[in-house]
Amino acid sequence: MRRIWSEFSSISVRVLGTCALACLPASLPAQSMVAGRVVLQEKPGEKTTDYGNTVVWLEPLSGAARATPVRTQVGMSERTFTPHVRVVPVGSAVEYPNQDPFTHNVFSTTPGALFDLGAYASGTSKGYTFRKTGAYPTYCNIHAKMAAYVVVVNTPWYAQAAADGRWQVTNVPAGTYRLTIWHERAPQVTTELNVPAGGLSGVETTLDARGYRVVAHKNKFGRDYANAGVVY
Repeated sequence: MRRIWSEFSSISVRVLGTCALACLPASLPAQSMVAGRVVLQEKPGEKTTDYGNTVVWLEPLSGAARATPVRTQVGMSERTFTPHVRVVPVGSAVEYPNQDPFTHNVFSTTPGALFDLGAYASGTSKGYTFRKTGAYPTYCNIHAKMAAYVVVVNTPWYAQAAADGRWQVTNVPAGTYRLTIWHERAPQVTTELNVPAGGLSGVETTLDARGYRVVAHKNKFGRDYANAGVVY
């Protein structure tokens, strides 16, 4: 499904405190943990159940961050992509193994990651290398309800939130960073953080998901799915 949100979002970011100074050799740059929690504002009566889909990353404002590409997977089982959200460094290869007893066809029509892996059978796998940063929705051309995101970042300092919205990024050198927090149901939040040698904790961020609604996406040909996307 393609996510659309309204523009009446309200965002607050609060840095509540710092953790103690780490004991590191003077000859090495201090590296510590940055930790926080994200809260999603929901419509009245709704409860957040997908905090784990939140992606957090830090980009230094001075100097370059070298992110090493990885090889990873987004599996397909019971007509579902697992995990629903995968964060990777730019240049990483993502495999889509078909673990169902029938055919899938993985594709993305988002600029920056346009690909169509074609139809392939149970027990086989195909992949794509993501070479540009961004958040890329991925679908199956056979099953309309299948949707996942690959979030591509140009930094080694990234993480996904836990089920309670808490997150932590480790081995972060002291310095000034651009903190970005992404969730598919809310506008992306970016703020500046000064990370001291001892690290930083209590970074609290509120995302506004009240304008979220679900709109059916098109198939890889830009048309509506036949039979409401129910094939087998």
